[in-house]
Amino acid sequence: MIQSNINMLPQHIAIIMDGNGRWAREKNLPKIIGYQRGIESAQKIIEYSKDLGIKYLTLYAFSLENWQRPKNQVAKLMNMFRDYLKNDIEKLIKKDIRIIFIGDRLKLDEDIRDSMKQVEDKSLQNSFCVIIAMSYGARNEITSAILKLGEQYGNESLNQNNIEELFESAINPHGIPNPDLLIRTSGEKRLSNFLLWQIAYTELYFTNKYWPDFAKQDLLDAIEDFNKRERKYGK
Repeated sequence: MIQSNINMLPQHIAIIMDGNGRWAREKNLPKIIGYQRGIESAQKIIEYSKDLGIKYLTLYAFSLENWQRPKNQVAKLMNMFRDYLKNDIEKLIKKDIRIIFIGDRLKLDEDIRDSMKQVEDKSLQNSFCVIIAMSYGARNEITSAILKLGEQYGNESLNQNNIEELFESAINPHGIPNPDLLIRTSGEKRLSNFLLWQIAYTELYFTNKYWPDFAKQDLLDAIEDFNKRERKYGK
């Protein structure tokens, strides 16, 4: 485990990996290069988080709203994701990293869905958990959980005392604890439909760094800032 001057590690960190396109534009590079560099940054932060001793890391990779981007851009991103599933992600599995995907898989091509399932199954027994939000939207996640509860219970077993507990099990079938810290890069200060249910008491941290430039020290800075907060949970 890497040593640092951090007093307390967050158990679960979530990251909105923003600024890939702007990073490329400012360097007069094709936008796709920014996303490629973003993948490289994600790999490094995943491995560094594991070495630090963090237990869960959730990365916002592709939102439901991103499907509205130009078709050729979406196609390039999907091909990058295909390559990532076939090549780079294997390195993580070999390092005892478990991969879970959240999001609306039905919008993804069948071969991508199959690869995602294979990755999840292959990494199931690994200890450090990385959750990748792919084709994800929090409002869609919430409405899907409501529909799931309706199918399971109808109107018979739901009441004010048990609805939150049942909803939690529907929206979070893997039992992953809610994020302690949410980081957003690129200087934007909004949640962008990400983990709206789960971050009710999450500490928020914003940095002006574009995601391709986000490095180990930036993660440490965020965690050190987290350590300065007093978490009261409304009490």
